[in-house]
Amino acid sequence: MGAPAHAQRAGGTSPAVREPATFAGADLIYAEPRGEFRNYVRQAFGASGHLIHSLDAKGVLAFRAEVGYLTYGQRTTRQALGGGALGLIDVDVTTSNNIVVGSLGAQLMAPAGSVRPYAVGAVGFSYFFTESSVSGTNNGSGNPFADTQNFGDGGFASSWGGGLYIPIRSRALPLSIDLGVQMHKNADIQYLTKNSISFNGANRPPTITPVRSAADYLSFRIGLSAAIR
Repeated sequence: MGAPAHAQRAGGTSPAVREPATFAGADLIYAEPRGEFRNYVRQAFGASGHLIHSLDAKGVLAFRAEVGYLTYGQRTTRQALGGGALGLIDVDVTTSNNIVVGSLGAQLMAPAGSVRPYAVGAVGFSYFFTESSVSGTNNGSGNPFADTQNFGDGGFASSWGGGLYIPIRSRALPLSIDLGVQMHKNADIQYLTKNSISFNGANRPPTITPVRSAADYLSFRIGLSAAIR
């Protein structure tokens, strides 16, 4: 990524041609909770997208922006739609616990090589939220027809880590495999777990009891990064 290319001509050498400086990519993520967060959550899965803009010809220093979405728990129950005649209709109620993250930061990368190590540090935000949706299974689609957010809380977040870019030789599109590990810090935030919602019987609203703790986790990712300019 971001390394200069040189084109040869008969009888001489052309001036250096700068390779693409802006890259976009997507990753699959597995997250492992650390510290207090590990007491309440076992693991999380998700995906992220990133945009990288090199600030020098060799791509050693770059600006990196990233957004991601993780799910750390999901539960589906089958129950009647309501009382009276609505009790004849069964629906699926799915409750999921999720995290949205966004960050801006800097990336340092080895200037050349078949494998290019990099380090990254960033600051941004994280938003933890739990939502429930209702769907039917007899209409052929199973798409939710109602949903609501049960709880949400967000705040400042920071992350740092590193990884490896493995360039894939392609004349049509500069492409790299991205293997990375990052530590994410989310101090003193409220969120729901699988045990945070208690049901109190018919015609009574459920009791929601959020957890408050640091919510740090280590993310492992694999993805692709491609030149866009």
